[in-house]
Amino acid sequence: MGIYNGEKYIEEQLYCIMRQTVQPDEVILCDDCSRDGTVQIVKEFIVRNHLQERWKLLQNQENMGNPGNYYHVMSLCTGDVVFLADQDDIWCNNKVERMVGILKRYPEVNCVCCKFGLVDKAGSEVHAIMGPAKVHGEGRVYKITVEQLFYKCEWSGMVLAYRNGWYRQWFDELQRRTDAWKQIPHDFLISARAAEEYTFYQLDEKLAYLRRHDSNGDVEAYRLSRRLNKRRKMQEISDYLHFLQAFAEGEVLHTREGREALMEKLQSMQARYGALKSGRIGKVLGNAWKNRKNVRLATAICDVVIVKGKD
Repeated sequence: MGIYNGEKYIEEQLYCIMRQTVQPDEVILCDDCSRDGTVQIVKEFIVRNHLQERWKLLQNQENMGNPGNYYHVMSLCTGDVVFLADQDDIWCNNKVERMVGILKRYPEVNCVCCKFGLVDKAGSEVHAIMGPAKVHGEGRVYKITVEQLFYKCEWSGMVLAYRNGWYRQWFDELQRRTDAWKQIPHDFLISARAAEEYTFYQLDEKLAYLRRHDSNGDVEAYRLSRRLNKRRKMQEISDYLHFLQAFAEGEVLHTREGREALMEKLQSMQARYGALKSGRIGKVLGNAWKNRKNVRLATAICDVVIVKGKD
């Protein structure tokens, strides 16, 4: 867990980990120079619950930022399976048990994810028009392709668990070859590499809840009114293009399927950005049709409304 100024919600997340039906062999928390009471809360939690043997709190001397802090703490993990945790989310008590069970059942899988819901500041579940994927059948497991990954881009770190040996093998080589990975979110990098190798699977169970609040973009970010703000949408696309270009320039993906899917997505997002910037509905519709393989209907509708509306 990478932590930074998380005093409002971190204790609830720590309890979620401590109450897992299958306990982790180690929990490593790395603070990135917090300026609030986060560190003290974590220290007191570890001592109060007698977790000193398995839980470690580390403190960076300089702020590494996100995802730098996560890449750092991931390099310190020694277990066979690594779970990524955020400081403000909520896990179901059987999350570790269910996801480790999938990795045991399917030895060919290198990364597994679960589905998730949304909660507000108080931890109450909320529903949004543009929310995460719904659960269709409890216990079903299916493969996520690299095309699907770039199409949806909805697998955050808190739903992932990966095999540490697999990650270290290719990440060590990537570090020696390029610095491009520093510009790519850690969770997207892991899921993309697994997906291009056909070893990224999803468990169709809701085992975690993403908390939306003032510090990380509140729950309204999932509601239609926020999705239809042109300036915000242009910035989102620009950020996405930034790390897609890092994927391409650093040759981060190593399979033909991965590179083809990346280039298709990169080109379609560049075209989408240009269409939105033009402010012309015809160009938005033309681009959506031309790149229909990579553009969802809901996205095209939102883009048309954005262009018709006013900032």
